[in-house]
Amino acid sequence: MVRAQFGLSTLIILIAIIVTAAVAAGVIIYTASSLQSRALQTGAQAEQRITTGMQITHVFGYQYDSSNGQLNNYLQKITILGPVVSLMPGSNPINFEYVSTLITDSKGNIYSYAPSQYYPTAIYGVLQGGSFIITGFMFNNQVNVLNVTIDNPRVCSILNNFTNQYIYTNFTYVNGTLVSCTIGLNSSIVGYPLSINQVFQILQSMNKAGIQNPYAIIGLSIKQESVYLTTGELYEIMYYLPNGLSTNENYNIQITPINGYTAQYGGAIPAVLAQSVISLGGS
Repeated sequence: MVRAQFGLSTLIILIAIIVTAAVAAGVIIYTASSLQSRALQTGAQAEQRITTGMQITHVFGYQYDSSNGQLNNYLQKITILGPVVSLMPGSNPINFEYVSTLITDSKGNIYSYAPSQYYPTAIYGVLQGGSFIITGFMFNNQVNVLNVTIDNPRVCSILNNFTNQYIYTNFTYVNGTLVSCTIGLNSSIVGYPLSINQVFQILQSMNKAGIQNPYAIIGLSIKQESVYLTTGELYEIMYYLPNGLSTNENYNIQITPINGYTAQYGGAIPAVLAQSVISLGGS
């Protein structure tokens, strides 16, 4: 009788051990599967980051004189920096609204360029037959926005009361309190051939209106007007530099798409700037 009880107890313990082992095995398998899934996801994200990006094929510098709104080869300062970009081989299309740029120089100046969810920071256009056709602001995943209304008084306080032949701002007050504002492009310049000086004048006007670091995205060879950079397309991104880059000054450009590879290019401004448009090299 004692032997039977002992055998039953042993059987119960054995079953308990088997059940515990099965549960533990299930936990291990689940954990391993979860870790494998995370590893695959992380690997896919890392691969996308490595293969998603743009390359800087060339860089132009422009001696734009803000005092008279013209290119001036006697200025001896680069005030517009224009890298030409294309997709890296094998890269996915890149949305320009998810691209940020950092330009630094040897004097310690730092220029940061990025789209804003509140107001336009860039204009979009294409080069056609030597002229520039501006389609509008690049804003909210569109490239033909003529005006943006901002219902945020704090954001509106950044802008200045400014109007000229290119840009205008309007402010709405209720009982003396600022409630909203609008920044827009004059329709007379949209869709019509403009000179490069006029494009730079628009950027300068945006800066005067309160956009700290405006820039222009110009399609040189594109399939369609879009916020996306796709395979085989060439764009020049023209960055307005309020302080400019002097002769012999070093500079560095970093263009980074979200979750993508950073394209970099740097060098020194030549000691003598003989032309108003300077080729600064490229990859």
